[in-house]
Amino acid sequence: MSEHTIAERKLKTDIHYKNAVRRDLVDSVRQLHEWQEKLNQIHNVRKEKKLRNTVERYRGFIEDMRTFLSPLLDELEEGIKEEMSFSVDEIKEFKQEVKQETKLASEARIAFEKAKDAAEKADDDKIEPAELAVLKEAYSKAWRAFRLEKHKLEEASDELESEQTDRDIFKRELKRIHVERHFIKEV
Repeated sequence: MSEHTIAERKLKTDIHYKNAVRRDLVDSVRQLHEWQEKLNQIHNVRKEKKLRNTVERYRGFIEDMRTFLSPLLDELEEGIKEEMSFSVDEIKEFKQEVKQETKLASEARIAFEKAKDAAEKADDDKIEPAELAVLKEAYSKAWRAFRLEKHKLEEASDELESEQTDRDIFKRELKRIHVERHFIKEV
């Protein structure tokens, strides 16, 4: 399973929080529009006055939500930009690690194959027991090294995919933030 940094987890939590506030704002605006339409259809003066007062209070509530959401969007955008610039560097670093670990895994695989061939020849040629023990030990070490390098390579590949996914999520969120800013101005 891939590991996420504290900054990535905080950003994702902040994104979820911002989305919840945005949904509340959208629902509130929708409710305000319904009440305004109802206000145009009411013919009872007392009900109209009550609803007009409610609409005015709700407009104040929506304005408070807008003023709260605007700096939240700024802070989130700044955090995402910082994380994305870090993520680009981190992705380059992971690509280098993957290349190095691929090279090490192939070297371990070659050493493993050589040790395996030598051990098979040793059985055929009836080599001395001391030499056979050395060959089997080399074979065993090469096999462990190969498995270890293969595991490290898989972990690095998984982390690279995770970083790319996070980067895509943050890109989409930056686009959404710009759309939300426009929405806030229009409300």
